[in-house]
Amino acid sequence: MKKFLLRVKGDEAEIASILPVVNAILKEHEDNQVAIVYTDATRIDDFWLPERCWAYSISKKETESMFAAHKFAANLHEVFNTDYYIDYVNDMYSAVLGLAFRANVKIGLQGGPKSFFYQVSLPEYSGEYLDEKKVSALKAVEGNFKDANIDHAFTHKKISNIFINYPHKYDVEFVERMNFLAECLPTLKLHGYIPSEAVESYDGVKVSKRISLFSESSNILRRRIDEFDVVITKSLATAQMGRNRGQVVFLVGDEELTIPEWKHMPETIGRLCFSGETLLAYGISELIQLKTFPDLEDYIVNYQSLRLVP
Repeated sequence: MKKFLLRVKGDEAEIASILPVVNAILKEHEDNQVAIVYTDATRIDDFWLPERCWAYSISKKETESMFAAHKFAANLHEVFNTDYYIDYVNDMYSAVLGLAFRANVKIGLQGGPKSFFYQVSLPEYSGEYLDEKKVSALKAVEGNFKDANIDHAFTHKKISNIFINYPHKYDVEFVERMNFLAECLPTLKLHGYIPSEAVESYDGVKVSKRISLFSESSNILRRRIDEFDVVITKSLATAQMGRNRGQVVFLVGDEELTIPEWKHMPETIGRLCFSGETLLAYGISELIQLKTFPDLEDYIVNYQSLRLVP
């Protein structure tokens, strides 16, 4: 068994790009474990992550001094004495974090005083794609980590339950967009998830009667999350985690919304492109202008059969 600690920045693409690394580590041995520490510029729900993987947010303040880094590490007893620390942030304080967690082997990029804290200093994380660069760090780890690719198959063939992922911070625009979307999905079951710490901020908010709001603990949702066939979210990291599980996923954004290209992960994430609260276009791989409300539901329900998706 090997325990890994991965340090990444807090933006959505960085968090998403680490998922093939997690996949390769967990498949290398059935007892391997992965902890992810990410800067809390964003928030992720770790019930989307596979078993034996957990995520922890670190505040900006906790990244600005060596003392704060040690204090942060001391409060995460379950991550202490990790075998491998891979630093994808590569500044002085992220380098110190590996020392604070008492990692046996610390891996990062060479250059400057921070290299002193690494046992393995790499010249670069190599590759064309962001996730490919992350996976390249595993070349420095003893073992067979060649199985980074994540299955592209959709596992939910019959579409009935939709999981709407409301943001951790109250977002009036997202609420209005979901209310509009509810009118386009008259027969599908819409379940609006409110993170437990955000329940109070959403109290009294006018939400479409078609959307059933709920809040649940992470432990329960880890067991339940595969009950949902479709995921709708404004978080790229959440969208990618859902798609990696085989769910149909739609990312909510403005007209210029784009999906990153990956080497090791499926890119068939749908887009819901809005102007204000009005949906203009939708689609997986291609964008279709919304002409009538029922078109969207027909597309979601029949996408796999029309595209002959395996």
